[in-house]
Amino acid sequence: MTAPDAQVDVELRQRVVDTLSTVLVRLLERDEPVTEDMNMADELGVSSSLGLELLLEVEEQLGVQIDVETMHTDELRTVGELATFIAGHSRPW
Repeated sequence: MTAPDAQVDVELRQRVVDTLSTVLVRLLERDEPVTEDMNMADELGVSSSLGLELLLEVEEQLGVQIDVETMHTDELRTVGELATFIAGHSRPW
């Protein structure tokens, strides 16, 4: 499991994890829950187009804009790593 960075709001990060998990279950049509330690590509099969749809839905549901310009997808392997990134690189609309 990825520990939140010191500069990341822990409450916001948890909201992001919850939102990511809920959206991924729906988008992937899974019966099982998605946890923050799951690998986005290997375990969940998230493609780049599905990843974009995921980010757009997270932005809409949380009312934030994610700074995708600083995103390095190779460093965001798990749901938890993505949640930490979003919590630290987003701002309210």
